[in-house]
Amino acid sequence: MQLKKNEMKIIQLLLASDNYISSYEIANSTGISRRRVRDEMRSVKDILASLHLNLLSKASQGYYIEGKSSQNLTELQNIINNNIRGDDSLIPTLPDERSNYILGRLINSKEFIKLETLADELVVSRATIANDLVSIKNEFKKYGLKFNQKPNYGIYIRGPETGKRKCLVDNIFKNLNVSDMYFDFLDTYFNSPDYEIIQILREYAISISDISLIDFLISFSISAARISCGYLIGHQTEGFEDYQNRTEYFVAKKLALYAKEHFDVEFDEYEIQNITIQLICKRSTKGLTFIYNQDIIDLQNEILDKIKKQTLITFDDEHFNKVFPLYLKYTLIRQKYGEKIRTPLYEDIQYDYPLSYYLAQIVSQVIKKHTKIPLSRSEITNFTILFNNIINNKKYSQKKVLLINCMGESIKTFINHFIEKELYDQLVITKSIHYYEIEEENLDQYDLILSTAPIHRQLPIPVISVNYIMSQDDIIRIKSYLSYLFNDEQMLYYFHPSFYQTHVPVKTLKGLATSFYQSIKSVYHLNDSKKNDMMNKNICSVHTFENQIGLLRLSRPLNSNNIISIIVLEEPMKVENQTFKIAILFSCADNQNVMYNTLFSTLKNISENKEDLDKLISHIPYTEFLSILLKNK
Repeated sequence: MQLKKNEMKIIQLLLASDNYISSYEIANSTGISRRRVRDEMRSVKDILASLHLNLLSKASQGYYIEGKSSQNLTELQNIINNNIRGDDSLIPTLPDERSNYILGRLINSKEFIKLETLADELVVSRATIANDLVSIKNEFKKYGLKFNQKPNYGIYIRGPETGKRKCLVDNIFKNLNVSDMYFDFLDTYFNSPDYEIIQILREYAISISDISLIDFLISFSISAARISCGYLIGHQTEGFEDYQNRTEYFVAKKLALYAKEHFDVEFDEYEIQNITIQLICKRSTKGLTFIYNQDIIDLQNEILDKIKKQTLITFDDEHFNKVFPLYLKYTLIRQKYGEKIRTPLYEDIQYDYPLSYYLAQIVSQVIKKHTKIPLSRSEITNFTILFNNIINNKKYSQKKVLLINCMGESIKTFINHFIEKELYDQLVITKSIHYYEIEEENLDQYDLILSTAPIHRQLPIPVISVNYIMSQDDIIRIKSYLSYLFNDEQMLYYFHPSFYQTHVPVKTLKGLATSFYQSIKSVYHLNDSKKNDMMNKNICSVHTFENQIGLLRLSRPLNSNNIISIIVLEEPMKVENQTFKIAILFSCADNQNVMYNTLFSTLKNISENKEDLDKLISHIPYTEFLSILLKNK
């Protein structure tokens, strides 16, 4: 008899079960969608019937093979073995695949399982299973689960029901991540009665990302499967009185009613509380408003003070002040209940946005100080993205412009349209006046002036002259001025604390290149050839300031990121007859030389200020060094 893969998976699971097993549990254990499980059960029932085995089905409990005997079970097992030999891919063979299988079997079993049983099911040795269990045992610790191992009986998993469910959810989600099947999973809900679950969330305006929605749906289905098998949470959720009037609680009640009507699964009050917490933890902050909480405000202030102390960066953006405390509040809730908000971005985030990632690590350090728990990788990723968005908003925020137009209305309209088209993300003309009206105008409310009239008097804000009929030459000149005039805001973000070293005792270019390479490699992936670039005079040019500061510019950047690394040497060194004690490596894709020219002019200003220059070479802390750069910009 030839069996299909899905039929074999389901029959093997039914054979291994000593009790009824629900379609939820079959779907979660095999990776087959629930809709497909129900379809496959017709053929599974026929296959079993041909061997005089009866497949029982109960709406509230699931499926169970009745009439098992050694003869027909042996015959069925032979059929399965023959099919397995015809398709070895049905049996998990890789260590990760075996671990996934064993993990599910142990958690879903109500009885002890012998190692020999697992070895037979996976067609490996007992020693291989014992070796797999070492990593599984460590994995279980994260969920408060423990191995209960008895001679001649095998292994049974003890621990909180919430921990077992979280372990199952994480395992399934990990498999979806590896196979990149997030949205294949979500597709099974479309054009299905179960889509009503998603509609309930939308009805109550629960804003949730696709990944978090998949996470919740997996968790909800596992909860239903576990409840149908008699595995209950059985206790009050700690501190739930703070959440029983929230929208999520009423959504959880409606979802429980849905499960009762459609699956005949009874979610009691404790289960409803668990769903409520999951919804609170997995939803986005969109549409939520921070309710004043002094503990959160104190935590926020402590984090921002530490960020300023370590980087000089401050955040006074209105949007940030609304969102950041919300992030902190929900992060702490997730920590308290062992929940997570998932993101697949954490693998590359620290390399793509190193400064923002550094700030997120500060958040983690402060939170760990108070809760004894560091942030998860996903939480750090979320804070990294928040900081990066705010930093970019500060860098590219629109400047308020006063237009001085000495011509008629048509020229004003032309300039307005031109600015809106070419510089919409950098400038906004808030008002237009004639030159003779300037005395009555409060210039404090503007960032700069664009003027079609030549202005030779000193004004309290910058003035950029433009032609009556603006051209691309005007745009290029404006962009250049903007980069220079407002670069004090951006210059903070040129640097990274990890790229600042003092008391470095190198005396050769090779030693200097090695020191730069090691510090940069602590943040980015770099191959050894990049170190050679720093010693290649065809790639690396050197300009010195007062024989104290050496600016080393790479014509071929180390990577796509802007990197400025600083080394204060123990003793001055000489490169190509040029002497310096401070070495600054400039590796930036700076096609218009905006960053380089800004840094160059800043270093030139410092070199003409003996007091500041002496401070720079005296091995001062990073923030003091940065303060002197900003002051001389």
